[in-house]
Amino acid sequence: MAGIAHAAVGLAAKPLVPEVNVGWLILGTFVLDILWVAFWCVGLETSPANPAAHPPWWDHSLLMAVVWSVLFGLLAYWLGRRSRHRTSIGVVFGLMVFSHWVLDWITHPMTALSLSDKGIPVAFGNSPLVGLGLYRSLTVVWVTEIGGLLAGLAVYIVWRVRSKHPQPAAEPV
Repeated sequence: MAGIAHAAVGLAAKPLVPEVNVGWLILGTFVLDILWVAFWCVGLETSPANPAAHPPWWDHSLLMAVVWSVLFGLLAYWLGRRSRHRTSIGVVFGLMVFSHWVLDWITHPMTALSLSDKGIPVAFGNSPLVGLGLYRSLTVVWVTEIGGLLAGLAVYIVWRVRSKHPQPAAEPV
């Protein structure tokens, strides 16, 4: 449940890069979670359900979120090499990846969902754990997740309608 707002960012970003499938933009907002699962499978990360575990350094720390954002932005730039908008594609996709960290920073520590959550790390080791702690109440979790999804859907739907039915240009006076 606490990941719906990530998808909302991908939906709302669609007007910025119309040539990119909205599914790729949504996927971009989940890259850090996908990396967490991959790193957990190979033993580099631990389960957040374990209070003694270190916070997710390799995927969700600020330092690594910047690294992953740049790398995936460059990948999107390279994959969009046939598009004249490839710079926009790379920048927006990199921002989709980084948007995950920004939303996590706003919501963590998520004590309404996990009492052991202390925040997200800035870097490695004993680096500070940060977060504004928006998700200290389950009511706030539901309101912001559903509200965020509805806002992202609204931006996407309005853009789709306007792109299918362009407004005629105004007559010069």
